Amino acid sequence: MDNGDWLRVIVQVLETGERFVVSNDITNLKRVEAELRAAKEQAEQANRAKSMFLANMSHELRTPLNAISGFSEIIEQELFGPLGDPHYNEYATDIHASGQHLLAIINDILDLSRIEEGQDELEESEAAIGDVINSCLPLVRERAAAAQIKITLDIADDLPQIILDVRRMKQILINLLSNAIKFTEPGGEIIAGARIDETGSMKVMVRDTGIGMKPEDIPKALETFGQIDSSLSRRYEGTGLGLSLAKQLTEAHDGELKITSELGVGTRVQIILPPERLV
Repeated sequence: MDNGDWLRVIVQVLETGERFVVSNDITNLKRVEAELRAAKEQAEQANRAKSMFLANMSHELRTPLNAISGFSEIIEQELFGPLGDPHYNEYATDIHASGQHLLAIINDILDLSRIEEGQDELEESEAAIGDVINSCLPLVRERAAAAQIKITLDIADDLPQIILDVRRMKQILINLLSNAIKFTEPGGEIIAGARIDETGSMKVMVRDTGIGMKPEDIPKALETFGQIDSSLSRRYEGTGLGLSLAKQLTEAHDGELKITSELGVGTRVQIILPPERLV
């Protein structure tokens, strides 16, 4: 029917030539069928995404574990002679970096699990957002320099203090900056900044000149196990949890994470924190 209702009509011709018509309203039945189909498709999509995530995760875990195992075995067996050879210092540095990479992966997984279970509580205090942004730079500057990417700050003057969990906000920003570095080609630029918008909210922004993505792919990129393109996960390292974790931690601050992007041009991520959090 035009109003969206469904009727099942049965017409039976009697021996006398008369017609016997029975109609039943099956709108609810059709609605349940549609909901079941949607739930089935959603479950199948989630299952495929999790399978892809686990495949990517096995690669992410195997790579640093192989480095740790291989380099530690070389040191243990003193293949370059007695300890003290410069090679060993280099390998010890690689072992430490691989261990830190593994720890970051495991922390992201555990944090996401705690948030989804509602077990994560913010430890809030007053902070200057400029100081929070600046404190993240030493943790990503070396990677950016190695990738020949410039990081520029655009923080407005005289911003008020804001109430937030500093550790969690740093986690959000490091994830966003790491993502920007990962998907920006050499010679590109990343801009990190903060300002008050016309509504009185604080906007914290990370913008890059990277590969970008199609606008219709943005919701998928924000899903916990979402992968826009499996070829990207093979080309660029990472678990794919960064955006999802940043989104959920932003929402824990009563904020909103918004992404605008254009394929081949770059991506802008905004963390919008409500005026109630400003001091």
